[in-house]
Amino acid sequence: MEQTVATGEPNTLDKTGLCLLSLDGGGVRGLSTLYILKHLMNRLSHERPGRGPVKPCEVFDLIGGTSTGGLIAIMLGRLEMSVDECIDTYIKLMSSIFKKKRRWPVNLWGNIRSRFDATKLESAIKDVMESHGANETDLFDDGGERGCRVFVCTTAHETKDIVRLRDYCIPSKDNVPATICQAALATSAATTFFNPVYIGTRKFIDGALGSNNPVDEVEAEAAEIWCPGTRDLKPLVKCFVSIGTGDPGIAAIEDKALKFLSKTLVGITTETEHTEKKFAARWAKHFDQKRYFRFNVQQGLQGVRLEEYREQGTIEAATHRYLDHQVQAFLVRDCVQNLKLKESVYIQDFA
Repeated sequence: MEQTVATGEPNTLDKTGLCLLSLDGGGVRGLSTLYILKHLMNRLSHERPGRGPVKPCEVFDLIGGTSTGGLIAIMLGRLEMSVDECIDTYIKLMSSIFKKKRRWPVNLWGNIRSRFDATKLESAIKDVMESHGANETDLFDDGGERGCRVFVCTTAHETKDIVRLRDYCIPSKDNVPATICQAALATSAATTFFNPVYIGTRKFIDGALGSNNPVDEVEAEAAEIWCPGTRDLKPLVKCFVSIGTGDPGIAAIEDKALKFLSKTLVGITTETEHTEKKFAARWAKHFDQKRYFRFNVQQGLQGVRLEEYREQGTIEAATHRYLDHQVQAFLVRDCVQNLKLKESVYIQDFA
C-alpha cells in the first residue's frame, strides 16, 4: 500500500523496498500455489498497463521454496519463467514423475524405499532446463548478478540440518556448488517418494520435515543478504508474500498403511500451520500495515494426495473458489496495490 512521508512524497519503501516470496512444499498441490500466483500477477499486470504481463522475477527480490515449492522457485526465478509457462511445465513434470509408482513401499527387509523413479524426475528437470536455455551442467550459482535471487531448502542427510542452496553468493556463508539440476533434485527428493540426492560427497533429501513452510528461512536469508550486521529486516520489507499448497487435512494420509509414512505427512502438515501462526505473530505489524500476506486454500484439497497428478481439475476449482471469497478478494487487492509501485528488480533495467 502506498504511504507518504511528511513532505507528501511517496515513501521510498514502496518503490525500492524488499519484496519477498515464500513457497510451501506440497507435491502436485503446488499447482494451487501457481494458480494463486497467476491471479496475483494477472491483477498486477492490469494495474500496470503498458508494461506487458508481469513475471514474479520482475518484482520479487528474493524467492525461497521447499520441495516442489523449491522447484517452482527455480523455474520462476532462476529460469525466469512466466507463471503461465510454469503451470504448463509443472503439469507435465508431475504427470511424468508420478505416473507410475512401486507397488510395495518397503523391501524384503522391512526398510522404506522410494515409491517413485528418481531418474524420471531428473530427466524431466533436464528437459525443462534445456527448453528454457539452460544446460544440465550449468551451476545454480554461476557468478552472474541477478535482481531476483533464488534459494531452495533441502536437508543434509548426515546431520538433518536444513541447508539453503543459493543461486547467488553470500561472502560469509559457504555455498554448496550445485548445478541447477542438482538443486532442483535436492529440494524435491521427498522422503519415501524419491532416493536421496548426492552433490559431491554429500547426500540430501528435501527440506519438508523441517521447513515445509519456509517463511522463517526466507526471513533469515533476506537478513543475511541485506542487513547481516543488524539483522533488522522488517523496516526494509515492502511486501512479504507466503503461499501454501492447501490444507490437506487428515484425508490426505488416511490411505498410508505404514505408520512411518502417516506420521511423516502429519508432521509436515502440522509444521506448516504452526510455522504460519508463529510467523504471523512476529510480523503482526506488517500484517496490519498490509505488507505481509499469506494465501493458502483451506477447503477442497483434503482428498488430494501429494502424488495425485490427475487431480488438476480439483486443485484448480478449489483454488478459484478460495480466491472468489470476499475475504481473499480483499487480501488480493491489498497485495496487488502494494506490489504495483515496486520498481523492477531486473538488473538490466537499472543499467
